[in-house]
Amino acid sequence: WRWADAALKEMACLLVAANAWLLPPARTLYAQRQLSASRSRPCMQRQPTARDDVPPVDKATFVAAVEILDRELAKAGGVDPPKSLSEAEGSGEAAFAIGKTTAKLPLSEVEGLGLVEATYLVLVSGVTTPLVESGLQVKDTIVSVSVEGTELHESTRALDLAATAERLTAAIKTAEENGVAEIGLELNRLVELRYAEK
Repeated sequence: WRWADAALKEMACLLVAANAWLLPPARTLYAQRQLSASRSRPCMQRQPTARDDVPPVDKATFVAAVEILDRELAKAGGVDPPKSLSEAEGSGEAAFAIGKTTAKLPLSEVEGLGLVEATYLVLVSGVTTPLVESGLQVKDTIVSVSVEGTELHESTRALDLAATAERLTAAIKTAEENGVAEIGLELNRLVELRYAEK
């Protein structure tokens, strides 16, 4: 699904805080409905292919996407937005880097994952407590999905929300068909660099 208006890509989706966890935004609910509905459908005829030719996300794009999500989270929570990450880095107050990590997405917790597209990057916008315990955080971006014991390993780099949901759906179906209880996620995370205390 492609946005017809490029300006809409700049707009982050509204998140609503409730009972100490985030409800997913409207576009996320659509993607989650697609994930849920597709579980009962036969396998996709076209298998998604990895996109090894796509360069990794650059830090400036990642920072811009996180700043949009931070502003929308603050607006939804009725609080002032945090200081801009790019301003903090530019003034020397902070430094950021993109880190790589992994997490497991249990099939029983798929409905607890919220995704949002902001500035050409799909970010995790909501997670339940079990997903936090499995290694996911709000503001992570999913780089690839895989299913242990199968050949499925799909890149999600530089994909929009619908294409990312398609890859997740394929991984969920593969896991269900092979009796695997979770899918593997490779994540990128924006991390603040700090000096070690002396």
